[in-house]
Amino acid sequence: MFVSPPCLVTISYRLLFVALILVILPNEICGGARTPFFDLTAYSDWPQFEDYIKGVAHDNPSFVQLKQIGKSREGRPLLGLKIGKPSKDGKRKIASWLDGGNHAREWPAFHVAVYFIEKLVNGYLIDDKITKYVDTLDIYVFPILNPDGFVYSRTSTRAMIRQWRKNRAPENCTGTGVFQTDVCCVGVDLNRNYDIGFSQSSYPFNNPCSDEFQGPYPFSEPESRAVRDFIMSSEIYGRLYALVSMHTHGQLWILPYNYQKRTYPQDFKDLETLANRAAEKVYAYRETKYRVGTAADLLGTATGGATDWIKKNTPTKYVYVLELPPDMKTWFAFQVKPHWLIPIGKETWIGIEVILDQVIEETKDFKPTESTADSTADIRSPRFRQL
Repeated sequence: MFVSPPCLVTISYRLLFVALILVILPNEICGGARTPFFDLTAYSDWPQFEDYIKGVAHDNPSFVQLKQIGKSREGRPLLGLKIGKPSKDGKRKIASWLDGGNHAREWPAFHVAVYFIEKLVNGYLIDDKITKYVDTLDIYVFPILNPDGFVYSRTSTRAMIRQWRKNRAPENCTGTGVFQTDVCCVGVDLNRNYDIGFSQSSYPFNNPCSDEFQGPYPFSEPESRAVRDFIMSSEIYGRLYALVSMHTHGQLWILPYNYQKRTYPQDFKDLETLANRAAEKVYAYRETKYRVGTAADLLGTATGGATDWIKKNTPTKYVYVLELPPDMKTWFAFQVKPHWLIPIGKETWIGIEVILDQVIEETKDFKPTESTADSTADIRSPRFRQL
């Protein structure tokens, strides 16, 4: 009978012990967290996004939390992640917000938001800069704020469906067309549904058959109400310092305000300076040139915008919309070829890093507004107090 030498037995036990440690200890202690597989070389459907977001939170509980801020018109969850290591002293951390926008056809923005999650989660405790972000900040990432519209846009290659922009609000039969009145049309543009610059007499925003229909009244849609209520909630109000909402397309770094031309917040110069720095960093990577300014001044007024409302009604300082590549010379290019998703993600992240670095630098001695038990949108928002 063969008997193992004592040294081999000892080595075997040691190897078994190491293997058990690697299995039992959290991923991040062993040199980095892990995300479920998500193919960023192709466009994915809503179930892949939903499974991925839930999977990231499940696999990394020590510094990632699943956030559901509400439900869509058709009952789909509005999902995101809070990425941030809990502070050792239990104090409220400064927060930043990244989202993939709310226009159904703008698939690249949703996927770039996933790229950001990949960077933050997989880089934790491996990349020093990422580790600093996760340890210092709470970073909220919401890839898709209009799941119903996105699902609908994926059901056909017909242009009218594939290029759908709005949510799936029920038919409104006050629409107008060429030589037509009382036309029934579906959907509301969620990025026109916020209570800023909202006007029932402003065309085409008041036409249910327009891509930019603002809705029958401000916050008529559950998706926009969900964002409003979470932004105003005790969890995040007073500590959210920067917010970036991604859209496509145009290569525009958009600042508030956009509901009226030549109208700016008091700290506009600060926003503009940081945006220019970030745009210059992106340009240095592979010469993708962003124009910086308000959409109202660059393109024309856009009322009811989420970022305008947030800047106007909260203490959040840096609030931007990014219109991702390609530029405006390319007509109707809301969905670039999927092989561009990772390159766009990489270069956009370079700009986001500039913003996160600035947030950390400016808030070293910043004390977030303390939450209160009755923190609600109705109480916190000056606009709601007026109503």
